[in-house]
Amino acid sequence: MATAAWPAVPVAGQDDPAASPAPIAILEPGQIPDGFSPEMAARIGEVVGQVLPIRGLPPAEIAYRVVDPDTVRAELEALFREEYPDAHVAAEEELLKRLGFIAEDADLEELILSLYENQVLAFYDPRTKTFTIVGPLEDIGGFEALIVAHEYGHALQDARWDLEGSRITDLSRSDEILAQQALLEGDATAVMYDWAARELNLLQLVRISSRAFGQLDERLMRRIPPLLRRQLEFPYIDGYAFVNAVRGRGDWAAVDAVWDARPVSTEQILHPELYPDELPVEVELPDVAGLLGDGWAGSYEQTLGELQIWVWAADGRRPRSIFPILPAQLPRAEVAAGWGGDRLVSLDGPDGAWAVVWQTDWDSAEDATEFRQAARAAMRDLPGAHEVSGADVAGGLSSPVLVLVADGEETLAVVKTALGLDDT
Repeated sequence: MATAAWPAVPVAGQDDPAASPAPIAILEPGQIPDGFSPEMAARIGEVVGQVLPIRGLPPAEIAYRVVDPDTVRAELEALFREEYPDAHVAAEEELLKRLGFIAEDADLEELILSLYENQVLAFYDPRTKTFTIVGPLEDIGGFEALIVAHEYGHALQDARWDLEGSRITDLSRSDEILAQQALLEGDATAVMYDWAARELNLLQLVRISSRAFGQLDERLMRRIPPLLRRQLEFPYIDGYAFVNAVRGRGDWAAVDAVWDARPVSTEQILHPELYPDELPVEVELPDVAGLLGDGWAGSYEQTLGELQIWVWAADGRRPRSIFPILPAQLPRAEVAAGWGGDRLVSLDGPDGAWAVVWQTDWDSAEDATEFRQAARAAMRDLPGAHEVSGADVAGGLSSPVLVLVADGEETLAVVKTALGLDDT
């Protein structure tokens, strides 16, 4: 992405992050990027100077820019296509339809890009060390200052832990990716709220809240499937709750320690008391495509984890909340709370045949029974054929539940034979 060159100028007190640094000033007019006035640049420098002692990390040198919505839209779409190859998006869309997460006529890419285009107000890019604000802007008011505090929190994370170099790139680890996004966004959200509590008065906070509600496109959010909406909200809201719980153990030093040993599951985020000791069971599926024989290939593998299983078990039920910007609790949370581990593979076969083999493991026999019942209910209205059993095709699981879904009974029987499950 193209950037405007405005690196943060070193400030007094940098060697001691706990000190109160002076505002970052623009030394030369030529350093001010397009879309900023000297007053706006000075205000950003002031906010950055206030954030530094809150988070207690060494300063980060970044560039700033203001761009129009069309530019942001084009850049986010290009980034999406770079991160998610067409074949992966198509295979994920098929899997989500096969399990009933999204409607048969849904376009996954269009839904995701709609969220990007309508909900992104600013972002920090760790590849270019650039903070981008969607403009045009006339000044840096309370709302914009809040965003600056959040995004500069990301810049501090990046300078300390290398966000780009340390991120998970294996797209089949979505549960772990979501967990680490929750740490990243929860940390920056906590910084933002700490800054707001120190620097804004009640009237300013009310005005900012009103503007935030006005930015939310409720018509768009109503057509977004619960899974995508939950994935969008989770890193910020549940991540913030997780970071607050960790801070109760030792404030920001405890959060720094979590960055050095990052969460590995959404279970750990949803239940902070389980971090770091409760680790997922490693579920390794056999070569199902090989067992099925000629014409079969696995198109998509994934670990869903507690959060996404929770959405699946809710079976389309939407939360009710008097605050539409915040999620209420989805129903049937208890079904997913006993999650131990899972792995699935989505397969395509000859003549349009397809199947999903999803092996799960649970903390107890009671948890497994509860999930079996919820899985049968969630699949009741799915087309094709499906079956839930206590089979263990991975081997060595303590409380297994196996979910099989196929285009029809004939394919389901073929899959069961290949897995040696004729008698289940």
